Amino acid sequence: MSEENGVWIVKLVSIILFFFIAAISGTIPILMKKFRSNQKLLAFSSAFSGGLFLGVGLLHLLPEANIMIESAIKEDDEEAYPYAYLITIISFSLILFIEKVAAQNIHQHYYKDSVKVDENKQNLLNSKNKQDQEPNSESDENQTEKDQQIRQSINNQRHLAKQLSQSSSQVNVSDSCHINVSEKSNKWAPFILQVAVGIHAVFEGLSIGIQQEVSLCLGVAIAVACHKWAEGFTLGSSFRTAGVNKQIAIPMILVQSTLNPIGIVIGWILAQEGELVSGIFLSVSVGTFLYISTLEILVEEFNVSRYKFQKYCVYVAALMFVGSFWFIEKLLEIE
Repeated sequence: MSEENGVWIVKLVSIILFFFIAAISGTIPILMKKFRSNQKLLAFSSAFSGGLFLGVGLLHLLPEANIMIESAIKEDDEEAYPYAYLITIISFSLILFIEKVAAQNIHQHYYKDSVKVDENKQNLLNSKNKQDQEPNSESDENQTEKDQQIRQSINNQRHLAKQLSQSSSQVNVSDSCHINVSEKSNKWAPFILQVAVGIHAVFEGLSIGIQQEVSLCLGVAIAVACHKWAEGFTLGSSFRTAGVNKQIAIPMILVQSTLNPIGIVIGWILAQEGELVSGIFLSVSVGTFLYISTLEILVEEFNVSRYKFQKYCVYVAALMFVGSFWFIEKLLEIE
């Protein structure tokens, strides 16, 4: 089997496989109310995929992208500017801005709105308490109605505080009167997450589609596959936690499932446009891989105290696996 046919097979299998992985893993938490993910398996899978993304990006894709761009723009024997590394940094910084600056501002906007609503509620309660301290000039019936409204408002606050304490260990119930996340903010959270995850999915697919060697194409596909199912569970759980209707959540998961295949097809087309275009988009993919592996996967996983040593061993094993690609290629060339 020729190199070109092998690449075609890997890309076609990846298109089909990634769609079903994302669709199934994303819909399971939504459809199964009693679903409980295996946290240990998720942790090991994330650590392994983090090592794969980091190793593939730095050891294979970035050097290849640099060679492609240099061969396309280099005219003399003079040393060319490392455009591939620059594009990688720009890609990394752009994703950092989208996820940590732009998305954070959206979250803070809704957070401020919720705080204003809470302040209005608190002011209403304070005004009613002041009225209670004044001589009673109203009828007993009106006073009883006011008391019921106050009790209902307090019960609502307690119920919401209980929900927050169950959903996140980082939220202190005693501070719930000062910090309160509105339902509107919670409803938007999975959609903001999906935008970030969708950007990753397109560039992950792009990095597969643009490959022209079987070993690199397969290596990137394995890295994405290890990460994809955990990503699907996270997104599906986010929709369920936010209470998004199934008629909305499931179509959104299916839309998410198409982004990896779309990225592969785009990369497949761009791979025919020459080394310069391939090198540029490969550099963009490297920036995405570096962001995913460092700021998303490894930092978050190793901030969790459980299974730290085992996760580190899995991470090192992934790096060793990626590092062996070069030796495997050389052995295949000798044979």
